Amino acid sequence: MIWKKTYLEASLLIIAPYSGRKMNNMKKNITIDINSIPTQIEYSEGNLHVVGLMDEPFGAIKSGKKTIEIRANSDDRPFDYSIIKANHNLRFMNERTGKVIDTKVVRVSHYPNIKRLFEMEGTENTLSVPWTVAQGIELIHSFPGYKESIVKHGVYAIEIETT
Repeated sequence: MIWKKTYLEASLLIIAPYSGRKMNNMKKNITIDINSIPTQIEYSEGNLHVVGLMDEPFGAIKSGKKTIEIRANSDDRPFDYSIIKANHNLRFMNERTGKVIDTKVVRVSHYPNIKRLFEMEGTENTLSVPWTVAQGIELIHSFPGYKESIVKHGVYAIEIETT
Protein backbone atom coordinates (compact mmCIF):
# COMPACT_ATOMS: atom_id res chain seq x y z
CA MET A 1 0.00 0.00 0.00
CA ILE A 2 1.30 3.50 -0.82
CA TRP A 3 0.59 6.60 1.32
CA LYS A 4 1.11 10.37 1.36
CA LYS A 5 0.43 13.03 3.96
CA THR A 6 -0.50 16.57 3.05
CA TYR A 7 0.32 19.43 5.42
CA LEU A 8 -3.18 19.82 6.81
CA GLU A 9 -3.62 16.08 7.08
CA ALA A 10 -0.25 15.70 8.75
CA SER A 11 -1.16 17.98 11.62
CA LEU A 12 -3.91 15.48 12.37
CA LEU A 13 -2.06 12.45 11.08
CA ILE A 14 -4.54 11.64 8.40
CA ILE A 15 -3.06 9.27 5.86
CA ALA A 16 -4.41 9.24 2.32
CA PRO A 17 -3.48 6.97 -0.61
CA TYR A 18 -0.63 8.21 -2.82
CA SER A 19 2.38 6.89 -4.69
CA GLY A 20 5.14 8.24 -2.46
CA ARG A 21 5.13 6.47 0.88
CA LYS A 22 5.12 2.78 1.59
CA MET A 23 3.39 1.35 4.60
CA ASN A 24 4.99 -1.92 5.64
CA ASN A 25 2.93 -4.98 6.43
CA MET A 26 4.37 -5.58 9.90
CA LYS A 27 1.77 -5.30 12.63
CA LYS A 28 2.14 -2.12 14.72
CA ASN A 29 4.76 -0.60 12.38
CA ILE A 30 4.66 2.10 9.74
CA THR A 31 7.80 2.85 7.74
CA ILE A 32 8.26 5.92 5.56
CA ASP A 33 11.21 7.22 3.54
CA ILE A 34 13.00 10.23 5.04
CA ASN A 35 15.80 11.41 2.77
CA SER A 36 15.67 8.01 1.04
CA ILE A 37 16.16 6.18 4.35
CA PRO A 38 13.39 3.84 5.54
CA THR A 39 12.31 5.21 8.92
CA GLN A 40 9.82 3.73 11.35
CA ILE A 41 7.10 5.99 12.80
CA GLU A 42 3.93 5.41 14.83
CA TYR A 43 5.37 2.97 17.33
CA SER A 44 5.96 2.70 21.07
CA GLU A 45 8.85 1.53 23.21
CA GLY A 46 7.52 1.41 26.76
CA ASN A 47 6.37 4.93 27.67
CA LEU A 48 7.99 6.50 24.58
CA HIS A 49 5.69 6.95 21.59
CA VAL A 50 7.06 8.08 18.21
CA VAL A 51 4.84 9.73 15.59
CA GLY A 52 5.52 11.62 12.37
CA LEU A 53 4.67 15.20 11.40
CA MET A 54 5.15 17.38 8.35
CA ASP A 55 7.14 20.65 8.49
CA GLU A 56 4.48 23.16 9.51
CA PRO A 57 2.90 21.31 12.44
CA PHE A 58 6.40 20.22 13.50
CA GLY A 59 7.46 23.87 13.56
CA ALA A 60 4.31 24.90 15.44
CA ILE A 61 5.06 22.35 18.16
CA LYS A 62 8.73 23.32 18.25
CA SER A 63 7.84 27.01 18.67
CA GLY A 64 5.29 26.24 21.39
CA LYS A 65 2.35 27.54 19.34
CA LYS A 66 0.75 24.10 19.08
CA THR A 67 0.48 22.41 22.48
CA ILE A 68 -2.31 19.92 21.83
CA GLU A 69 -1.92 17.18 19.25
CA ILE A 70 -5.05 15.69 17.69
CA ARG A 71 -4.94 11.99 16.88
CA ALA A 72 -7.55 9.40 15.94
CA ASN A 73 -7.40 5.64 15.74
CA SER A 74 -8.14 4.11 12.38
CA ASP A 75 -8.86 0.63 11.13
CA ASP A 76 -6.33 1.35 8.35
CA ARG A 77 -3.39 2.11 10.68
CA PRO A 78 -2.09 -0.13 13.45
CA PHE A 79 -1.17 2.49 16.07
CA ASP A 80 -3.50 2.67 19.09
CA TYR A 81 -3.46 6.16 20.58
CA SER A 82 -5.35 5.02 23.68
CA ILE A 83 -2.06 3.68 25.08
CA ILE A 84 -0.64 7.21 25.40
CA LYS A 85 -1.02 8.49 28.98
CA ALA A 86 0.00 11.51 31.06
CA ASN A 87 3.73 11.53 31.92
CA HIS A 88 4.57 9.41 28.87
CA ASN A 89 7.01 10.81 26.31
CA LEU A 90 5.83 11.68 22.81
CA ARG A 91 8.53 12.10 20.16
CA PHE A 92 7.55 13.92 16.98
CA MET A 93 9.66 13.16 13.93
CA ASN A 94 9.77 15.59 11.02
CA GLU A 95 8.92 13.39 8.06
CA ARG A 96 10.99 15.47 5.65
CA THR A 97 14.16 16.07 7.67
CA GLY A 98 14.14 13.33 10.29
CA LYS A 99 14.64 15.87 13.09
CA VAL A 100 12.84 15.12 16.34
CA ILE A 101 11.15 17.04 19.15
CA ASP A 102 10.78 15.27 22.47
CA THR A 103 7.73 16.19 24.52
CA LYS A 104 6.12 15.10 27.74
CA VAL A 105 2.42 14.25 27.74
CA VAL A 106 0.58 16.48 30.20
CA ARG A 107 -2.84 14.91 29.70
CA VAL A 108 -4.88 12.92 27.20
CA SER A 109 -8.59 13.56 26.64
CA HIS A 110 -10.85 11.45 24.46
CA TYR A 111 -13.85 13.00 22.71
CA PRO A 112 -16.71 11.40 20.79
CA ASN A 113 -16.30 13.82 17.87
CA ILE A 114 -14.15 16.66 16.59
CA LYS A 115 -16.79 19.30 17.35
CA ARG A 116 -16.72 18.42 21.04
CA LEU A 117 -12.91 18.40 21.00
CA PHE A 118 -12.81 21.91 19.53
CA GLU A 119 -15.52 23.13 21.93
CA MET A 120 -13.46 21.94 24.89
CA GLU A 121 -9.91 22.52 23.62
CA GLY A 122 -10.34 25.40 21.16
CA THR A 123 -8.45 25.65 17.90
CA GLU A 124 -5.64 27.99 19.00
CA ASN A 125 -3.48 25.26 20.51
CA THR A 126 -4.76 22.28 18.53
CA LEU A 127 -4.22 23.36 14.92
CA SER A 128 -1.15 24.72 13.18
CA VAL A 129 -3.12 27.51 11.53
CA PRO A 130 -5.78 29.87 12.95
CA TRP A 131 -9.17 28.39 12.07
CA THR A 132 -12.62 28.80 13.53
CA VAL A 133 -14.29 25.74 15.02
CA ALA A 134 -16.60 25.50 12.00
CA GLN A 135 -13.67 25.72 9.57
CA GLY A 136 -11.72 23.10 11.51
CA ILE A 137 -14.67 20.71 11.58
CA GLU A 138 -15.34 21.18 7.88
CA LEU A 139 -11.69 20.61 7.04
CA ILE A 140 -11.33 17.50 9.16
CA HIS A 141 -14.55 15.98 7.88
CA SER A 142 -13.34 16.54 4.30
CA PHE A 143 -10.46 14.05 4.68
CA PRO A 144 -11.29 10.64 3.17
CA GLY A 145 -12.22 8.16 5.89
CA TYR A 146 -11.46 10.49 8.80
CA LYS A 147 -15.04 11.37 9.69
CA GLU A 148 -15.92 7.67 9.75
CA SER A 149 -12.90 6.82 11.91
CA ILE A 150 -13.88 9.47 14.45
CA VAL A 151 -17.50 8.27 14.49
CA LYS A 152 -16.24 4.76 15.20
CA HIS A 153 -13.29 5.48 17.52
CA GLY A 154 -13.60 9.07 18.74
CA VAL A 155 -10.66 11.46 18.75
CA TYR A 156 -7.82 12.23 21.18
CA ALA A 157 -6.50 15.59 22.36
CA ILE A 158 -2.96 15.03 23.65
CA GLU A 159 -1.60 18.02 25.57
CA ILE A 160 2.18 18.18 25.45
CA GLU A 161 5.08 20.26 26.73
CA THR A 162 8.53 20.27 25.18
CA THR A 163 11.31 18.76 27.25
